[in-house]
Amino acid sequence: MKVDSAPEPGRWPGVIYRHRVGVIAFVIAGLAFLLYALTLAPGLTWRNSASDGGDLLAAAFTWGIPHPTGYPTYLIALRGFSAAIPFGSEALHGNLFSSLTAAAAVGLLFLATARILRTLAVPGASGRIDDRHISIAAGLSSLSMAASRELWSQATVTEVYALNALFVSAILLASLGLRDRQSGDGVDWRYGAGIGLLSGIALGNHLTIAALIFPMLAWGLLGGGVRSLRVRHVLPIALSGALGLGVYAYAPLASAQAPDLNWGHPDSVQGFWWMVSGTVYQGYAFGVGGGELYDRLVTSADLLFAQFAFIGVLLGLVGLPAMWGRQRQLVAGHLAAVTLLVVYAVTYRTVDSFIYLIPVFMLFSIWMAAGVLRLLSNTDQIRKTASVLRSVGHRRIASVMILAILVAVPGFSVATNYDRLDLSDDREASDYAIAAFETMEPGSIVFTRTERSVFSLWYQSYVAETERAVMPVSVPHIVFDWYWDDLVDQFPERMPDTRPSGLQDRVLAIIDHNLGINPLYDSDATGETFPELRVVEDGVLMRIEPG
Repeated sequence: MKVDSAPEPGRWPGVIYRHRVGVIAFVIAGLAFLLYALTLAPGLTWRNSASDGGDLLAAAFTWGIPHPTGYPTYLIALRGFSAAIPFGSEALHGNLFSSLTAAAAVGLLFLATARILRTLAVPGASGRIDDRHISIAAGLSSLSMAASRELWSQATVTEVYALNALFVSAILLASLGLRDRQSGDGVDWRYGAGIGLLSGIALGNHLTIAALIFPMLAWGLLGGGVRSLRVRHVLPIALSGALGLGVYAYAPLASAQAPDLNWGHPDSVQGFWWMVSGTVYQGYAFGVGGGELYDRLVTSADLLFAQFAFIGVLLGLVGLPAMWGRQRQLVAGHLAAVTLLVVYAVTYRTVDSFIYLIPVFMLFSIWMAAGVLRLLSNTDQIRKTASVLRSVGHRRIASVMILAILVAVPGFSVATNYDRLDLSDDREASDYAIAAFETMEPGSIVFTRTERSVFSLWYQSYVAETERAVMPVSVPHIVFDWYWDDLVDQFPERMPDTRPSGLQDRVLAIIDHNLGINPLYDSDATGETFPELRVVEDGVLMRIEPG
């Protein structure tokens, strides 16, 4: 089938028309960024499962090491981005970085979706594909993804998932180019090397993207069939992929400089493996079964409707078989990635593991676009089926359908989620950290026990108010010898000479060493936490005093 791409006089100025797909992608990314900027958190936040933000910010701005798997790509990219921003706090820079990368992800997703739709060759009333319908279908699905609850929630906070979404779109787009070259004269080794490098760097941001990379690269490489596959096609991808994974060299290099935040000390072989393998979190993986597994599968299905509403899900379910009829290998690759990601997200025993489904929703948005295109390409059949519409023109029917989808999917999502996802006035985490430091005298010691208090006070101590020389002690981490050793190196006068073996013994040893000398505080203590001591409320903290 032919694509009807002839320019209409006066509709597009010459230069804009020639680059219209890129212009549309830029406009869609701009609209997404506007939405995210209006709802951006102004600083440190705990909302939207973003309590890890303090840890990531503290690591990025001290050239340190955050929680496993270290996220070196994210740290380097965030630090470089922040260096170019002349205003605002580091926490604001982290949130703004997420907004820009999420918006860019949506723009690239539009480009990838439009390319896929052109391969489907869905005939219209005239027997040709209307290029405008392709742009409209891809645009509606991309806007729906931009306004989807999970991506939007991560586009306004400091986390790795917005950048991960950008890599997802880039991998999808790159695999299309790889496929085209395989089915033609063979892939240029430089293109393959570029894809491999991109993939390796993407894995340096979040390892779950491997579930997308391998199916998509396999699909791209098999464009000319198995017999056309050559070592010269695979080798550049593999070698440059290994080079891209070299971003993990950041971990031992940074660790060797003894930064303030140095999870696991990955400058040793044992520490490096502990870091990149996520040893401390491996018990969460595939840790859900039985009735709980069923409940989480139902929650995943509910989340799909939460992203795209009923109309969007229906369009995706219509579009998937349309794609299957013309691009079976591509759909098989999509379904393989979806299966891997869903299994991992559903069986990973944390409350925020459903964020891992963002790439799944991005793939579903492509299926949704195929459904929209199928609908727009069959206005003549709709007119024949509904006798009341026979006197209505094709354009008018298409316009009504486009407006209805726009209102029912991205419009509905914005209307129903705006208040929930608007973080523009959220200062709870920032106010807590500032208030805690206003309470404490310089040189104080504060014990922290929850993810929220630990990471927010790390950020405040290591980035925002370093001059206060406050010693934050994460009680959950004090069982690790590497963490104890870091505290000894950073605060030698405030740490005891001996290292007890148990968690509570270590906490008490620090208290005994400083009681009556340096001010002691606890973020979450009660009278039962230290029964032989006085615990007195002092601002947002509890002051520890002799009994």
